[in-house]
Amino acid sequence: MTEKIAAVIIIIVSFIMVTVAIAYLNLRYNNIFAFDFTPTQEAVEHNTEKQVDDLKATLRPEIEQQVFDSLKVVGFDSASVINTNKKVLLLEDSIAVLQNTILKLSREKTTLEATNTQNEEKSESNEEYQKWIKDTSKFYESMESAKAAKIILKYSDNIAKDILYSMKKKKAAEILAEINPEIAKRITRVP
Repeated sequence: MTEKIAAVIIIIVSFIMVTVAIAYLNLRYNNIFAFDFTPTQEAVEHNTEKQVDDLKATLRPEIEQQVFDSLKVVGFDSASVINTNKKVLLLEDSIAVLQNTILKLSREKTTLEATNTQNEEKSESNEEYQKWIKDTSKFYESMESAKAAKIILKYSDNIAKDILYSMKKKKAAEILAEINPEIAKRITRVP
């Protein structure tokens, strides 16, 4: 009986751990189920904000040290304290500007990477599509016009148009002659 209880507890703990891991990975990456492990926009922004915070943390001691050094040299002159405070404010403003610039650049980089990936996918799929159209049109050119017309009509208008326009003009005209004139007009219309 204790073995069954132990097994059930192990299964429940394993289930909870896997569920938490999936939820965490799904928040960090675009689509883990499609094996797309590119970071989400929120993860990139969080990472950039962390880098900016680290930069602020490293610069703040240097700024404070400069303030104390200037106070020691001047002997606590109020004018130098005001000037030093102005320098600190200017440095903090510079840090804020750098932070905004880093965030903007990281967003632009992410956007460019996503656009490049989409363009590559489109060009690859477009090349495959063009090869398929070329090969398919050769098949239909070798068939009887009436049979080819029946098959081509089952495609969408755009695909049928691409197939017909990639054929030899004479064969395409024979196939169009076999098609209902209204459908032929719709297929060959200008987009």
